[in-house]
This record gives sequence, C-alpha cells and structure tokens, in this order.
Amino acid sequence: MMIEQELSPEVFQLLADGRKIEAVKLIREETGLGLKEAKDLAEALVGEQAPTETTPPPPITEQGGASGVIAIIIAVLIAYLVYVFFLSD
Repeated sequence: MMIEQELSPEVFQLLADGRKIEAVKLIREETGLGLKEAKDLAEALVGEQAPTETTPPPPITEQGGASGVIAIIIAVLIAYLVYVFFLSD
C-alpha cells in the first residue's frame, strides 16, 4: 500500500503500544487523510479490519414467520375464552 510507505516508524510504534488515537493523529499529519480514513488505516495496520470506504449493513433476516402468527392467534383465542367464561354476564 502506498500510504504505508509514507508513514514514519513512529506510527507503527504507537500502534504496537496500543496508542491508536495518537497514531491516528500522526497518520493524519503525515498523509493529509481525513479522520475516518486515518482511523480505518490505523485499524487495518493493527489487523482489526481492512480499510473500506463503507461497511455494508448486515443482511436483513426475517424472523418469526408462521410461529409469530400462530402465537398471536393463540393469544387472541385465550383472551376470548377468558372473556366468555369469566367476564361475561
């Protein structure tokens, strides 16, 4: 990566020491990157995640399905039976 070649050894030392905020500041000074890009680069350098422009949202999965409908029907049936046997005159 071209940007890695522009970074001083101090950036890598800060990351190795766990001082990511200071490393991000130094990356921004040395490269002119924005805050998000510098943070993404720092995280990629320590192996937390690869730098990406945007992280895609997690896939939407449908939950519930027929079991949710059945649960609602049973709840309504129970409410009706309670009304008929205990609350009606």
